[in-house]
Amino acid sequence: MSALKRWTVPAIGALLLALIAPPAQAVAAPQPCAAGHVRLTFDDGPHRTATPDILDTLANRGVEATFFVTGEMTAALPDVVRRVSAEGHRIGNHTWSHPELTTLDRAQMTAQLRRTNEVIEQVTGNTPSEWRPPYGATNGLVEAAAQDVGLKSMVLWTVDPRDWADLPATTIRDRVLQGVRPGSIVLLHDGTGQNTPAALPMILDGLAAAGYCTQ
Repeated sequence: MSALKRWTVPAIGALLLALIAPPAQAVAAPQPCAAGHVRLTFDDGPHRTATPDILDTLANRGVEATFFVTGEMTAALPDVVRRVSAEGHRIGNHTWSHPELTTLDRAQMTAQLRRTNEVIEQVTGNTPSEWRPPYGATNGLVEAAAQDVGLKSMVLWTVDPRDWADLPATTIRDRVLQGVRPGSIVLLHDGTGQNTPAALPMILDGLAAAGYCTQ
């Protein structure tokens, strides 16, 4: 057999095999939100610099969150709260001055919550339906006072990295990522916690890598 035939026959055979072989299966793209959803919440704000920094990060990532604001800080920084609302984030009631509601009488509880509802409505045009008691301190009287002023949904949390204690940003990230499960509610702070804005991009990266969507 000539050298040309020795080269041509195997080449033709390889070509025929390539033509009749089934196509390779494409690698399936990861399903969005495969791990479920995580809700991000921020307490005690607004803050003059931290809240805008957090809003910038959320806007860059296309992420929505909930901000539980105090009435006195909303009155002091209405433009920041107006921006929170304009960018599509939920705003919840976190009382006027952040007291432990269970230590107050019924009239004081109601005043703390009603004044905050009023200032949020004045600033944003919307009255909140969600609320969060400071320190998570609640009882039947507190919840009845909230119902009296139209607050229908109390939102607590399942993951608390204690960012308010000014932990390093990497520690805040690690505590959140180690604690989240499908349906988790993450407690963060824009009003306190000086390293929270720096931790947030790392938290969002970690959640995305783990297959979580945030809301």
